Amino acid sequence: MSYFALLLLLCGTVSAQPPLTLFGHRDAVEAVAFSPDGKYVASAGLDAGVALWVAKTGKVKKVMGGHREGVWALAFSPDGDYLASSDTKTIEVWAVPSGKSYKSITPHSHTVLGLRFSPGGEYLGAAGYGGLGLWTFPEGEKHKVLNGPVETANALDFFPSVSYMVSGNSNGTVTVWNMNDGKITRTIKAHTEAVRAVTMTPDGRHAVSAGLDGLVKVWRLSDGAMINSFAAHPGGARAVAVSPNGRRIASGGMDSLVKVWNFSGAQKKPALELKDHDGSVEALAFSPDGRTLASASKDKTVKLWKLGK
Repeated sequence: MSYFALLLLLCGTVSAQPPLTLFGHRDAVEAVAFSPDGKYVASAGLDAGVALWVAKTGKVKKVMGGHREGVWALAFSPDGDYLASSDTKTIEVWAVPSGKSYKSITPHSHTVLGLRFSPGGEYLGAAGYGGLGLWTFPEGEKHKVLNGPVETANALDFFPSVSYMVSGNSNGTVTVWNMNDGKITRTIKAHTEAVRAVTMTPDGRHAVSAGLDGLVKVWRLSDGAMINSFAAHPGGARAVAVSPNGRRIASGGMDSLVKVWNFSGAQKKPALELKDHDGSVEALAFSPDGRTLASASKDKTVKLWKLGK
């Protein structure tokens, strides 16, 4: 039996019982993602393994072992047929759910720290040293490299229009990029320390950033104005996700906590504070229906939290 085999499953509500816990990774889990249909959860980490789990039961569906070093990012294609994973040097694309290798992409000088498919699936974007990279999909051909004064882009997301992208950067900025000419159209001085994670709201009007200064912030992208800020995680906020309906923001950080905030309104405390990890929370993902939140941690586990409606 693979070391990713399920050891123990516990299920309950967020307020009373532990979440569904997925065991098997041998090192920190740095990435987690739901398939577009909500059927699968993918996880990956510093043990170089990529695992595909059945979301309803927590059972391992497939383990992919093509990476030679730690994996930092995951992304499902919009149709759910493919899963992309990246270490710092290589992007691997897997068929879902078979786990068969579909394509390997070598970014060359572009160190990869974040991955995202465009909404239509025609591009695969990567964040890394010096900016962003774009590859056509499914061909896997290099389309464009977007360079700028960002030091390292740690995370990225696409606008719904696919004409623009947003990145969160190690110099504390959030930048908006024009995909057509590769130029930066807006730079937001977002955090006093590195931006570890960034994501778009479903309507494409806002970006939410998580910084190592411990703050989670919401930005109106039309003018770069900050419309909300949460003092979220002492020691650093490392993960952020927005619910599919845009009403909730989930954050995770160095304090080992997962917190769920209302998108609007000033809040000193989160709507939910979820305690079960024993290490920094490194990645978060909402299920497509918004009722389940997946968290990945340096404690080597993935947890699935039931949030209700």
